[in-house]
Amino acid sequence: MPDIRHLRHFIAVAEEKHFGLAAQRLNMTQPPLSLSIKKLEEELGVLLFDRNTKKVVLTPAGEVFLVGAYETLEKMQALTNDTVRAAQGALGRLKLGFVGSAVYEALPKTVRQFRTLFPDVELDLKELATVEQIEALSKNEIDVGLLRPPITGGALYHQIDFSSEEMVAVLPQNHPLAKEDKINLSDLKEDGFILFPHNISPNLHALVLLACREAGFTPTIAQTAPQIQTQISLVSAGLGVALVPKCAARISYPEIVFKHLSDPTRNIGTQMSIVYRKEEKSVIVSSFVDVCKSMATT
Repeated sequence: MPDIRHLRHFIAVAEEKHFGLAAQRLNMTQPPLSLSIKKLEEELGVLLFDRNTKKVVLTPAGEVFLVGAYETLEKMQALTNDTVRAAQGALGRLKLGFVGSAVYEALPKTVRQFRTLFPDVELDLKELATVEQIEALSKNEIDVGLLRPPITGGALYHQIDFSSEEMVAVLPQNHPLAKEDKINLSDLKEDGFILFPHNISPNLHALVLLACREAGFTPTIAQTAPQIQTQISLVSAGLGVALVPKCAARISYPEIVFKHLSDPTRNIGTQMSIVYRKEEKSVIVSSFVDVCKSMATT
């Protein structure tokens, strides 16, 4: 197979139609150039140039070979460029896991900025609970997790806190406290609570229980639901009240209201964090982490 050097020599002679001019263009003497073209013709088993005229003219086989030579060099240049860009983290694929509550703010915020800076990186997004993301990270099924801590196996992962937010109460629109600006969590002690399942979101499940206990009561669990949207729908249906991250209040929902908590439990909040393997060497992962660090609000 002809190598790239032979192709460049051939193209120079084909374009200049003169061995001497082609040699000057390639910054070499004519004899090595003539030898290179002869060797190329011997490898192919065809004549590429007609040397019996005053000018060097391509043979029909040479004309066909010239088209392929141009295409080959273009592909090699593209391959070189893509390889360099991949090494710089500008090309490739990022597998990103995210918890459901990230869709309100953290996910669109980070993805939008990352896509602006690295438009040619393919994003593979997977919605997974925190515990599922840690398992997926351990199996290399995702590269980065956008989740709510705490996490298990923390010694194996880097954790960067991205944002923190308070928990707000979700009430039906016909709730006696629906028109209040702020409420005390203890005012909801007679209500049934819709909680995150312990096996799927142990962090948020424990957080709600802790908030209620600090407010002086143990909540009655009316329902469990893994997604904030589902909890809000159940509140709208009159099945109870819920505590959710404040980011959920960014979207309007019918038949429900969000209320800030004014009692001592107002300091109980939750975090959104970026988690990735300590052994991770991907430049793309590093680029995504850097974007998240630059946007962190904690």
